[in-house]
Amino acid sequence: MNITFKQLSVFASIAHSGSMTLAAEALFMTKGAISQALAELENQLGVRLFDRQHARLYINHEGRKLLPVADELLARMQGVGMLFSENLQNTQLRLGCTRTIGSYLLPGMLEGFANDNGWIPQPIIGNTQEISRMVAHFEIDVALLEGAVTDPNLISEPWLDDEMIVISGRDHPLSKENSVSYSRLSQERWLLREQGSSSRAFFDNQLALYLDNPQVALSLNAFDAILCCVARNLGITYISRRVLQHPFYAGHFVQLHTGHRFMRKFTLCYHKNKFISPTLKSWIQFCQS
Repeated sequence: MNITFKQLSVFASIAHSGSMTLAAEALFMTKGAISQALAELENQLGVRLFDRQHARLYINHEGRKLLPVADELLARMQGVGMLFSENLQNTQLRLGCTRTIGSYLLPGMLEGFANDNGWIPQPIIGNTQEISRMVAHFEIDVALLEGAVTDPNLISEPWLDDEMIVISGRDHPLSKENSVSYSRLSQERWLLREQGSSSRAFFDNQLALYLDNPQVALSLNAFDAILCCVARNLGITYISRRVLQHPFYAGHFVQLHTGHRFMRKFTLCYHKNKFISPTLKSWIQFCQS
């Protein structure tokens, strides 16, 4: 068996993109060369690595067995190149973030990381459900999440403490109250994140237990849209204190004080079979520091 670096690169690129066309563009190869390299690899292994359907490839069980090994070998080859290269500008790290982290923490983190290392990871922002799925399928290398994951194939390490708070617009009738009862909050319209997001799950599993059948008037997938609606007194929301601390929102919103504090833990997550390359290790160490 003579599996080549090119064959593994083609396989990994198709696995991560789901498309021969995109893999060809990423590797600067023709689609015919991509198809030939994949066919040669499958012939050597004696198995199909993808299911074909309507010109799109879907990685199957055999492909998922190979992917972490291929990723590790490719990362090790990249590491060899890094040992003898002074230019790390083309270093790639696929980073997933949930929306609160990606919108309000990530920009400052990227600035600090770039100043220390001279390059910037490539981020993808989505809700917890989306990002966790991408980590599980090796579509991204590492993720910063607003909570733990339940997939046994994923490693989830505690990262940062975070507090969730209830807020209203500065002109909302409740904004002048020193403390707001849960019975009063139960009568308000709630503007919340969509199902599948960590913020919504935290509301459903924590704050909602103190409320009497809360009315969810709007369910949106972007906090900026929610905050614009809250600012217009369309309702109240449940949000990370870190969002309220952002200078852009200073003075526009008021925290409504309840009878409890609601704390959660941000986590750093990666697949248990993921090879910790020098690139990935540098990002993990930066986050932990």
